[in-house]
Amino acid sequence: MCGRLNQFANLPAFSIAGKELRIERRKKKSREDAKSEVQVVNNICPTDYADVLTIDGGEVGLERMRFGLVPSWAKGNKAAVSKKFVHTFNARCESVFDLASYRGPILQRRCLVPVRGWHEWPDRQTPYFIHRADDAPLLLAGIWDVWEGHDPADEASGQVVTSMSVITTPPGRYMGKFHDRSPLILEGESALAWIQPRMQADDLRAFFKPYESEHLEAYRVAILANQARNKTEAVFAPIASPVPQEGNESVQAVSIQDDELPGLKLF
Repeated sequence: MCGRLNQFANLPAFSIAGKELRIERRKKKSREDAKSEVQVVNNICPTDYADVLTIDGGEVGLERMRFGLVPSWAKGNKAAVSKKFVHTFNARCESVFDLASYRGPILQRRCLVPVRGWHEWPDRQTPYFIHRADDAPLLLAGIWDVWEGHDPADEASGQVVTSMSVITTPPGRYMGKFHDRSPLILEGESALAWIQPRMQADDLRAFFKPYESEHLEAYRVAILANQARNKTEAVFAPIASPVPQEGNESVQAVSIQDDELPGLKLF
């Protein structure tokens, strides 16, 4: 599962497949949900908005999307569809071509979600933050859609919801220490290829591989990350040493001490 994202207030300059990207924010859609104007950087939860990379006319651009895909065909007003599709923040690669909410977007509307990292809860209580040890952006493969409502009651707050879901796969060896699922992380040519148009299902299935990288790092963080309202950088501040890359043992089987590391303070 990948249910809490953390991004950068300003996306650092980076390149894909050796090509440095000049990324500009796209113009806001007419009648866009007013909630999209609120930038959330830390502890991005389902129904919050996140910055997402898409391609249009060969140019990569940045736009803000609801975390939790609302399909274009959903019926009802904005409150009704938002409530109904609150659990669509992840799309399993095994079923993404079969489920009604995802089978259109996977073929027609794919995106990349640049993140600093994300949280996992191996035991549903103890949060870990997972990122690159050098703090470089990670690109999560996603799909997106646009829903348009027509209820007059939604006019003031915006009747258009642009939303996305993160693709998940079985975990790589390191990620398997924390959860039985992992976001699909893409790099280089694969990342750029993912967002290209006119790809077939078999082409896309070739991307669905567990991510393995010696650059991944995970460590325990304070339980304040468990609360959706906490949006400060404290949600990814370490309170324990990083979990080593070596070995295959789940952190659930590791005895966790309540004491903090010297010099680090619990919040």
